Amino acid sequence: MLTEPVNAQTFRDDFASPNSLNNWQQLEVDGWQSKVRSLEIQNGHLVMEPTSSGWFEDNVAGFLYREYTGNFELTARLKVSGTTTDLPQTAFSLAGLFVRAPHELRADTWQPGQENWMFFSIGSATEPGTPQFEIKSTYQSQSTLKIYPAQDAWVTLKLVRVDEVFTLLHCFDGQDWQLLDQFIRPDLPETLQLGITAYADWPSVAEVYPDYAQYNRQGTPQDRGNLVARFDFISISPTPIEKELPIANLIGEQVLTSVQEATTETTHAKQ
Repeated sequence: MLTEPVNAQTFRDDFASPNSLNNWQQLEVDGWQSKVRSLEIQNGHLVMEPTSSGWFEDNVAGFLYREYTGNFELTARLKVSGTTTDLPQTAFSLAGLFVRAPHELRADTWQPGQENWMFFSIGSATEPGTPQFEIKSTYQSQSTLKIYPAQDAWVTLKLVRVDEVFTLLHCFDGQDWQLLDQFIRPDLPETLQLGITAYADWPSVAEVYPDYAQYNRQGTPQDRGNLVARFDFISISPTPIEKELPIANLIGEQVLTSVQEATTETTHAKQ
């Protein structure tokens, strides 16, 4: 069981100033090519544009984070688009929440098999130009993923930790909260890196996969990433429930009913 949160305070960034970037650490490694093409504050939004990149196994992509100890809610409102289209036009081009076990990366000492993280993102995954969610859990650099249908709209994503249980919820503007999935990750430490990621264009990454060292050092032979992620806000706060309560208490009976209906609709859509 986790101890009480060391960071028992709420942090929220509404990106009202260019100085907001000073509130975050960016994952960058000397000797590795950056996987972020641009990162800036525009009109009260954090705008993140990745190069051709992806978080998969030992492939590392863009990540903006703060460290936090204990149970938490990580929340962000965002909208994803292509650089010149409503939605990205390359496979696995998404952005969203990212949670990672702290692990120092150095180009001269890097070894595979040490990545432990999970993410909850929105964009286009298996079907370019189609709104989808991607959720992925990686344990000792072994990644598993799931794809769900989404909408082309502003969405608020929430990732909640209660000890080893991580719950993923989303709310499109004007709609109710929906529970999408849960992970059980007893391996993850009390202190995690919490933040956001954006990545794009798996087909270009696949040209060098599985040469993780080459990808991390040099990126992809061509940069065809065409994703722009706009984050309206990001917040981190202690989980506002007692740890011993069932995880369902996070969302309440009404939302659970709508989740069951949404699950049925999703199942039918996949048949």
